[in-house]
Amino acid sequence: MNAELTVNTCALSLSPANLNFQQVSFSQFENSATTAQTVDLNISCSWPATGISLKFSPAAGVAASSTSLMKTGLSGVGLALSWKNATGTDFTPLELNKSFAPASTALSKNSETLGQFQLLPKQIPGETLQAGNVNTSLTVEVTYD
Repeated sequence: MNAELTVNTCALSLSPANLNFQQVSFSQFENSATTAQTVDLNISCSWPATGISLKFSPAAGVAASSTSLMKTGLSGVGLALSWKNATGTDFTPLELNKSFAPASTALSKNSETLGQFQLLPKQIPGETLQAGNVNTSLTVEVTYD
């Protein structure tokens, strides 16, 4: 995963920056028994930032069946994206390649958590599952005034 900023007055960090889902079996996909991994999204700015928006863009594209399901490069294997605001309690599906405003759109502190996102291995409907290793990326873009 990559974290990029459009203006260089804030630093973005992802924790963890890399995910490893280990081995996921065909039966786990078929029975929706895969486990999501959670990433904290933090930002640190040298002065107050306002008008914050986020966008998640997958390198391999988005599945035709769902705007919150990213392709991985293997047929039938996707990663479902969901988001939880820093003050939230539940993760909700999030549309890929589309900007959105998190609950905190103005930062007054030097360092804050914008929220968390989860990636869940999921079978892409209508595609045959292909065995193999996945090595893909998801760009997190933050814009602000």
